Amino acid sequence: MVEYCALIIDDDVWMQRILAKTLQSYGFRKTLLASNGYEGVSLAIEHLPDIIILDILMPDLSGHQTLKLLRTIKMTKNIPVLMVSALSDTENLGKAVKIGVNGFISKPFTRTTVYEKLVNIFGQDRMEKIAAGEPIEKLTIDEDVDLRTLIARHDERSSEEVTQESEQPTNVAPEKISSSYREEDEQKTIDAIKKLLLKTKKSSE
Repeated sequence: MVEYCALIIDDDVWMQRILAKTLQSYGFRKTLLASNGYEGVSLAIEHLPDIIILDILMPDLSGHQTLKLLRTIKMTKNIPVLMVSALSDTENLGKAVKIGVNGFISKPFTRTTVYEKLVNIFGQDRMEKIAAGEPIEKLTIDEDVDLRTLIARHDERSSEEVTQESEQPTNVAPEKISSSYREEDEQKTIDAIKKLLLKTKKSSE
């Protein structure tokens, strides 16, 4: 039986638990939890999860910055990413789409909503196989994704529920981490990125 893995990157512990239980019920029996982008990228490199759930508003690295790193690194660039947010403005959604997000989960959400987003990414047949622990073909990111189509899938909420994202201060630029990546020596690169992530995290504490 295949043990499918989901990585949840969210600074809200309660949200981590809700998403973990929901994903486990749909076949992603192994769930990894990260409270910030640094930990999230490190876990993604180490475990190569089948799906990543990423919050947009987080300390240190924003969801957009974290997504940019995931799409820069060769090992993680094709991992499907769903972003969770109360945001519904076209600018922020468009920014995430351009970086390479696969879909959005609006807050508040239901188990059914999460499942529908997973089906949008994996398809019904693959989701049934995931639930049964059967092997599936790995997905690849569609670089020509239709921006308008993806935004249309996002369930917009009322303006009272919308919060605007502010740029989160970070102790290291995403470009500095991504520059540590070199395709010709992948293992050394992975170790270098992980050390840089951990070093940066410790210095910020």
